[in-house]
Amino acid sequence: MNPRIQYILALLILVIVYEVYLVVYYKYQDFQVNTYMQSLEVENRRIFDTIEKKKEYYASVQTNAYLDRIMKGSQNRKNPGEEAIFLVDEKEVADYKKLDTTEVILAEKKKLEKTYGMTNREKWVYYFL
Repeated sequence: MNPRIQYILALLILVIVYEVYLVVYYKYQDFQVNTYMQSLEVENRRIFDTIEKKKEYYASVQTNAYLDRIMKGSQNRKNPGEEAIFLVDEKEVADYKKLDTTEVILAEKKKLEKTYGMTNREKWVYYFL
C-alpha cells in the first residue's frame, strides 16, 4: 500500500476517534446539566412547599380567634361579657405568697447541677474522682 494512503487512513482514524470522543464528552456534559437542573427543580419545589406552609401558618396566626386565645393566655385578658374563673383556693394563694421563689429556684438548680457552689478546685476533684 502506498505510504500516502496509510497516512491518510491514519489521519481519518484519528479524526473518527476524536469525533467519538467529542460525542461522548458532550453527552456527559448534557447528562450533568440535566441532573443539575432536576436537582434544582426538586429544591425549588421543596422551597415552594415550605413557603406555602409558612403562608398558611401566617394566615392562621392573623385570625382574630388565634389573637384572642393568645391574649387570654399570656396577658390575662378577657372579652366583654366573659367571666374569669380561678381554680385556686385562698389557702393555695396564701401558700404561694409565702414561697420565696429565689430559694425554690436555687434548690432546683442545686439538684440539677451537682457542682453548683463549688470552687474551681473542688469541681476538678469532683470530675476526676
